[in-house]
Amino acid sequence: MSEETITAAPDPDPTQVLDRPAPGPAGAVVDPAGAVVDPGGDSALLLDPSAHARSRRAVAAAFTVRGMERVRERCRRMLAELVDELLQDGPPAGLTEAVLSPFADAVICELMGVPPADRQGMRAWTRLILSSHGTEAGAKAGREMGAYFSELIGLRAGSTGEDAASLLGAAVSRAEVTLDEAAGLAVLLRIGGEAVTDQSVRLFRVLLACPDLAERLRAEPETRPRAVDELLRGLPRRDADVVPGPGTSDLGLGPNPQVSFGRGPHHWPGGLPGRTVSELLVDALLDGVPGLRLSVPADELLLRAGTRLRGPESLPVTW
Repeated sequence: MSEETITAAPDPDPTQVLDRPAPGPAGAVVDPAGAVVDPGGDSALLLDPSAHARSRRAVAAAFTVRGMERVRERCRRMLAELVDELLQDGPPAGLTEAVLSPFADAVICELMGVPPADRQGMRAWTRLILSSHGTEAGAKAGREMGAYFSELIGLRAGSTGEDAASLLGAAVSRAEVTLDEAAGLAVLLRIGGEAVTDQSVRLFRVLLACPDLAERLRAEPETRPRAVDELLRGLPRRDADVVPGPGTSDLGLGPNPQVSFGRGPHHWPGGLPGRTVSELLVDALLDGVPGLRLSVPADELLLRAGTRLRGPESLPVTW
């Protein structure tokens, strides 16, 4: 790129899109997707740092570079199919429903080891937990998801697989964690994975609302990973004590801590997969759908209601 700094357009205001989710009530546990959660009632997992650390160590390998490489080619094929279907159906289309959400869901389920036949039910549970917290429907979905993962992990006790459920099953068989602890973490990981969908929607809301940026990234694909990383940090940057030039996003920026998927002992460990999902989406949609753009003014996009996730409800597009 000839210019290394992106200046946020005053209309729309990307800060309204990439703001962090609002904090939960005092004492509540908020997952990286911004939802207050109770994984099947297993609050001890969240409150006991030792159990939480042991469970996270057991599953960490699923979310490493090797873990992502294990599923990368399958993910590319799934994304290519989704983009082909988008093009076949023709414009206008809902980008979130057609590509962003199903792709992010499929990647997380691949990493978790959830079989394809079970993924629709997993998605339904996740949506209920996020949208119905404090209701019997949300609590029931949490219990059902916890029971599902208990069974799945139990069946994989002693497994040599590299997905999260298999790694947790192996840890249970070695008595490193209990089955309840493993299932509780699996629920949190799946719910936290919704942050990948949310961040993808927010990223494309900003990208499609800034057509000059989209065209620059089409013209110079080698700059996309850096641009995606900056967009996931939040565009524009606002902390002048940490980074220079608040109000812009510097694609040549040096160290700038990435907190898009949370920080601390309960941060979602899928930051690398989340970033990879965004990079794959940017490549597939910018290259595969020339002229992709919003079909309504950006300031008319409706934000989600009835959930702690803050992104747009949908991204109507044309091309």
